[in-house]
Amino acid sequence: MTADPPPSPTSAEELWSVSVVAAYLGFTGASATGSARKQLSRWGIAATSREPGRSGESLYLAAQVRAAHEARPGRGRHGAARSEGGRFTTSSDA
Repeated sequence: MTADPPPSPTSAEELWSVSVVAAYLGFTGASATGSARKQLSRWGIAATSREPGRSGESLYLAAQVRAAHEARPGRGRHGAARSEGGRFTTSSDA
């Protein structure tokens, strides 16, 4: 089974380098780009192209990164139900 090649970007699509993706996702420090690459791999987002030069970074479609990041589950009570007012309910509140 062969994987489909990543779509080639059109001139209208915004591309982000892996360091820009790392900043967008909130990763900091020396391992920020590595953490960003690992997260993109978990989401199944492949690099679309690469910056020119020996030290060029991989480029990713910004729309894909934004969509995957917005679809992440938020921090919270791990599936706890909310009432109509937005407050968490407990088993005794039913």
